[in-house]
Amino acid sequence: MNREGLLELMNQKDDIEKELNDLANELKLQNNVGMTGELVDREGYPRNDIDLVRVRQIRQRVICLQNDHKVLMKQIEAGLIEVHENNVNNLSNTTESITTTPSNTNLPNKEPFLRVDIVSSQSPAEIAGLHVGDLICRIGTIRKDNFRTIQDVASLVNNSENRSITLLVQRANTKEQQTLTLTPKKWSGNGLLGCKLTPLS
Repeated sequence: MNREGLLELMNQKDDIEKELNDLANELKLQNNVGMTGELVDREGYPRNDIDLVRVRQIRQRVICLQNDHKVLMKQIEAGLIEVHENNVNNLSNTTESITTTPSNTNLPNKEPFLRVDIVSSQSPAEIAGLHVGDLICRIGTIRKDNFRTIQDVASLVNNSENRSITLLVQRANTKEQQTLTLTPKKWSGNGLLGCKLTPLS
């Protein structure tokens, strides 16, 4: 692993920690129910002072993020050791590898896994700068290596309403990659994004 790959892992860690902090603050607003607070009252009925559906969504998302965070921390630890050993063994080669990246080489977790098929006019997706044909390499904490189904993306979007999500996008018909900021929110059209994302086969 080179320095660029290590920095990418650290950026992903920062994204996860920010989202975890946002979710923790949201749970505080739900009568400070947290991750373990009771969802029923003393008589066994669902509590009416909190949004039960939202609390369950947040708790599920937090568990997923915590698992991703543990995996990332192990990868970062291994990467730090590897970069250090490379530096000790061959300083000049390591210096070159961490400052230059071949244009035809994909860095870890930068391979596309979604394609943008539709972008509606005046939608949050269009405002963020997405174009039809763009390829998504990362959306929030979701990457090719941890993507399972499009429902993963839907859950992330629903849990991030009115909060910014960082995207890594490969522009259509090029290998140029750009970072965009997308804020899911209600608008005049359907959904929170106003675009159609299709998994790459």
